[in-house]
Amino acid sequence: MASKRIAVVTGGNKGIGFEICKQLLASSSHDVLVVVTARDEQKGLQALHKLKTLGLSENTFVFRQLDVTDPSSITLFADFIGTQFGKLDILVRVYGRKFKIFDENHAGYESLDR
Repeated sequence: MASKRIAVVTGGNKGIGFEICKQLLASSSHDVLVVVTARDEQKGLQALHKLKTLGLSENTFVFRQLDVTDPSSITLFADFIGTQFGKLDILVRVYGRKFKIFDENHAGYESLDR
């Protein structure tokens, strides 16, 4: 049997991220292992519990804490993926955040909300 594809879903503990996790797990025929991520470990573990109650196979998903705004969290997560799986096949970046961009054509490079 071929090795499983590894999918990471950022913000997989709620909303669209959680739904994407469910869909990946339901349609994958057990050839995808989904890494559900969340900034808050407790909320991520609650998401795993919800997936279990839906009857999804427990050996097809895991939780790992990840704060995509924290470089040290990203480094720890990348180390985990490399050590545990040695690869990443699918990345679904759900987590979004309002950010500022700089308009270099504007005097003083003032930040603009987008």
